[in-house]
Amino acid sequence: MPEPRTQRFRGRSPPGRPEWTVSTVARRSRNRSEPTSCAVTEAPVELEDSHYFVTLTRETPGRFQPEDYEHLVVADGALDELDDWLEDSE
Repeated sequence: MPEPRTQRFRGRSPPGRPEWTVSTVARRSRNRSEPTSCAVTEAPVELEDSHYFVTLTRETPGRFQPEDYEHLVVADGALDELDDWLEDSE
């Protein structure tokens, strides 16, 4: 059985940003057309088309302050590139 998407990437970081780690990777599309670019390949992505939504988290210093969140868009079919792009946690 293949490894679930989120399990495959959870805990890894974007290049040069070790304080941010992948929390979830979800396939999605939106009802409105809005162009953006893939965080990994820089290819254009229309949000109304199927793509991946990657949630990054970063711990915050305050005990009562929630984690910071950031999101990346990854083109459909670019999961192998995402795998190569992300860095393992140290």
